[in-house]
Amino acid sequence: MKIGLSIVIIILAVLSTLWQLDAEAMTMLDASFDRAMVAFGLAKALNAVISLIQGTELSLTPVGIGLNFSVGEVLDPFNDIVERFSWVMLLSSVALGIEKLLLIFSSKLFLQIALSLSGVLTLSFLWIKKLKNSLFLAYSLKIFLFLLVIRFAAVVFVYSSQILYDSLLQNEYVHATKVITKTKTELEAIETKNKSILQQKKEQGFLDSLGSKYDSVVESLNLSKQLDSLEKSIDDATRNIISLITVFVVQTVLFPLLFLWFIIAVIRWIFGYENDKLIKYIIY
Repeated sequence: MKIGLSIVIIILAVLSTLWQLDAEAMTMLDASFDRAMVAFGLAKALNAVISLIQGTELSLTPVGIGLNFSVGEVLDPFNDIVERFSWVMLLSSVALGIEKLLLIFSSKLFLQIALSLSGVLTLSFLWIKKLKNSLFLAYSLKIFLFLLVIRFAAVVFVYSSQILYDSLLQNEYVHATKVITKTKTELEAIETKNKSILQQKKEQGFLDSLGSKYDSVVESLNLSKQLDSLEKSIDDATRNIISLITVFVVQTVLFPLLFLWFIIAVIRWIFGYENDKLIKYIIY
């Protein structure tokens, strides 16, 4: 038992010095942060283009019959969801930033040195007869395990989060992002046509505007039809926004809380009295 424990302590102490583990975890975390920023950027872009369309609806009222009613009816509820989506993505980005700070802290040299020294001290209490003492061994082993949790908790969390994303969330994220991007493009087309109509009105004189009244009405009705065709796209985008919210809430809120609960349970077990019998069994 003592030999096995000694081998485990040595292996863990050596692993704590491998910078490749931290570098790979940092790459994974940066990828998660990039995904969050892409989704946040989509939310802000959607909000901006919707605001532009809604901001021109009163100017279009004399030209397009029923157009401003369609804009408000179709886009107002969608804009509310987009605003909430942007807040969720901002929260997820902040959570990922905190995780990055924890990962940076866990890779610091002083923590690796402290873990190695704690391992050496534990092995000394375990094998040197003059130092062999169950109480000292218990405390040194608990300190070693605690430092081990601090050193590897962030790394294990990042790897676990990446596995969760790859196995369950990746397809959902990719599909939802494509649908939302498509809806944003369609809304940008609507906004471009709005600008075109407004610009045309400004450039025309009074007589010209009367002469082109029929063409303007036709164009406005085309915009109204285009808004009607967007209803399905907006419904799809709404469902996919909810899917993206689910992805990031699970990955950056629920899963971290579950992992934090697990870490707290492990630390409580380390400093509890339940493992004292195990330590005495090991030393004797």
